[in-house]
Amino acid sequence: MKEHILKYIELSPNMGYYDLVKIFGLSMKELLNLLDITNYKIYGDETYFEVYDNNGNEIYYEDLNNFWIKSKYDANGRLIYEEFSSGDWYKYEYDVNGKKIYFEDSDGEKTYY
Repeated sequence: MKEHILKYIELSPNMGYYDLVKIFGLSMKELLNLLDITNYKIYGDETYFEVYDNNGNEIYYEDLNNFWIKSKYDANGRLIYEEFSSGDWYKYEYDVNGKKIYFEDSDGEKTYY
């Protein structure tokens, strides 16, 4: 089953995990464990969940409405990129002291601090 799920993800990379749960008849916990995702929290009656990296940073959020956010962090744990299920994205850059110096989004907005 894992191979089938991974093929679905490969063919539809923006498909949410809740869609996969419905397609394959699994609980969210079963799906995440099957995909070897171990650092997560499921809230409520599986109404939303979060996945964390080894440093405790939230790298993925998804809710029942198929809204998701993918986040990336630099080696210092600073948020450097966010992508949303809507197709929007944000990019952040920092100086050597950790102060945010740049912001850019998918609408073309660029801000220097």
